[in-house]
Amino acid sequence: MPSISGNTIVVLEPDAILRLGVEALLDFWGCKVIAGDGVEDVLMAIRAEKARPTLLLLPPVIGAQTGDQMAARFEAEVGCALPWIGITGDLGLLKRWRAGEIRGTLLEMPCSPETLRA
Repeated sequence: MPSISGNTIVVLEPDAILRLGVEALLDFWGCKVIAGDGVEDVLMAIRAEKARPTLLLLPPVIGAQTGDQMAARFEAEVGCALPWIGITGDLGLLKRWRAGEIRGTLLEMPCSPETLRA
């Protein structure tokens, strides 16, 4: 499997325990992680660090915002298209993604670390 070391990955996750777990995993793989529980917090960190993320790990939905909408906010800030990955157990969202209604990549829960890394 190719190395992902050196990538800067945004982790947006409202649940602190999940966020910390994903951060630790990505750190172990050699990635730089910018993480937070809200879009504005993470955008402030990107600005402060003058970071250039290479990937976004986003919830498929937070409240009324979709992963596509959140990704668009990050892309506008960074100035380039960014791929995003979401992990969900919502079969309705997975069905919409398979139909091409959701731009990001959705992985089905439970998701192994190996699947996420791939």
